[in-house]
Order: sequence, then structure tokens, then C-alpha cells
Amino acid sequence: MIRTERHGQIERDRGLMKAHGLPYLLALMLSSFAACTGKAPDPQRDDVPTKGDILVVADRDLQRIIEAERFVFESIYTEATVRVRYLSEVALREAMKNDSVRVVFTATLPGADEVSAFRGRNLYPDDVPVLTDAVAVLRAPGAAVDSISLDELRHALTGQGATRVFFDDARGGVLRTAVDSLLDGRADALRNVAVVSDMDSLLQRLARTPDAIALIAFAHLSDLDDPACRSIRDRATLCRVYDQGVATLPNQSNLADGRYPLRRKFYAVLKEGKTGLGTGFVSFVAGHKGQRIILKTGLAPQTVPGRDVELVTN
Repeated sequence: MIRTERHGQIERDRGLMKAHGLPYLLALMLSSFAACTGKAPDPQRDDVPTKGDILVVADRDLQRIIEAERFVFESIYTEATVRVRYLSEVALREAMKNDSVRVVFTATLPGADEVSAFRGRNLYPDDVPVLTDAVAVLRAPGAAVDSISLDELRHALTGQGATRVFFDDARGGVLRTAVDSLLDGRADALRNVAVVSDMDSLLQRLARTPDAIALIAFAHLSDLDDPACRSIRDRATLCRVYDQGVATLPNQSNLADGRYPLRRKFYAVLKEGKTGLGTGFVSFVAGHKGQRIILKTGLAPQTVPGRDVELVTN
């Protein structure tokens, strides 16, 4: 009985080889090799730009944007799995050292120590710019004053006056950007500052403190089509910011042309030592489709996708 079934299988294989030729022969050889070795492809090691399984870490301020990118990417490439962990900026610097992390979406590039460690493992990360975000300044809803200068922000951050400053993350990139941009990196100069980690609690606290301001990522309120973004705008006053010139609001146009003073660039740090799924995902985010997704969120993409216009003539 076994010999008869085996003979039948051989005859079927011969028939398929006659019908399909070399492609079927190669497929048969590969399947036989896999059966002999007993090893199936490992999606976390044998990945390619459109297929496999990878771990990505990203700044938690970009969660809404990266989730939109991941959803579309996995919808197009159905054999790709992009697992994303969202962390504070400080935690991202630590995660960047982990060999299992292929891509890091961050506003801070690897420092000399990280680069040296990468080189020691024969890794040469690529820093791919993907978008520009901003630090938004909020006041209480209905505030009489809806603008603030950089000097006034410096005075508030260093306790020169009665203005209280709220942040939503003590380990986040917004606080680091404020310290670097306004205090020349002197974190020890911070005074009269409080951290309220929950956005709802932060907005409630801001509403109860008319003299206070809050500094948060513009990404949290940039998308006017998103109910969560509109809710933040409804519960606070978004301030115009100025240095020497005209006070401007953070918006896509002012971020793109540099008129809004408190901007921050985000990069995809690609640290895989091959052309794998990490390369594919970063190429997607930095490419036409990915940049269009960013455009729709209200942030400034690194490259503005062109518009296809069809002219119809009679």
C-alpha cells in the first residue's frame, strides 16, 4: 500500500514537471531541503524589506502618526509584522543600544558613545529625517493673552515671575527641547516647573491655573480631523510664539518654512546590518505614501508629496 502511494506521488511529480518545467523542479528541491533540515524560515532573522517580523521603538509623542504608518504598511505587505513600543525620549536612548531593536523614531540622534558602540558591532546606522514637530504652548481656555515670547518662556522656566510651567513627561523630548532651545542645555536652571503625566489631568490643572502655561508636543493636537486633537484645542488656548518677529502659531506651514521658533526634527535611526524589514518600513515612511500620511496629520513631512492632477480636454 505504501509503495503504491509512493509510486503514485512520483508519477504526479513527473506530470507536474512536464507541465511546469524548471520552476516546479526548483520548488520541489527547496521543499525537500526544508523537510530534510527541519528548519522553517525565521521571520525575525530571515526578513526582507516587505516580509518578516521586526521590533521598532518610537517616541510616544509620535504614537498616533507611527500607528497610521504601520497600519497602511501592513495592509499593503500582508506578510510583514512591525511591532512598535512607544517610549519616552530618555528610554529611547537606552533602547537604541538593544540589538533586537532595528529602527528608532526619535528627535535625538545617536551620540558619540552610541556610535562607537555600533561601530564595535559593525553597525553603521542611517539617520533618515521624516518629519518636523513642534513644542506647543498652551494657556487656560479663554485666556486674554494668546501669545508669548521666547524671553517670557525663559523667565517662566527659570522662575523669574509667577508663571507656572507644566510638562506632561519628565523624561520626554518636549522638556529636553525646551531646556536645549531656551536654556542652553542647563536643566539645573529649571524652576517653578511641574510634571502632570496624564493629558486630561494636565488640561484640568491648566484650566484651574490662569497664570500657568503648558508645553506639550504639537503632534497631540495637530490633526484637525482627529476628535482627540480637537478636544485638546477646545480645552485650552493655543498660543502664538515669537522671538524678534511676528508671533506665529504652530501649524504645518509655519513648521515647514521655519517661522515657528520651537520646532524639532524627527528621524528614523535605521540600525540593521542588512536590507531587511526595517529598511522596508523606513523607506515606506520616508517615501511618497508615508509622507502623505504625515501630511494628513498636520505635521510637516520631510518631503512634500506631489499632487497628481489630471487635465481633461474635450
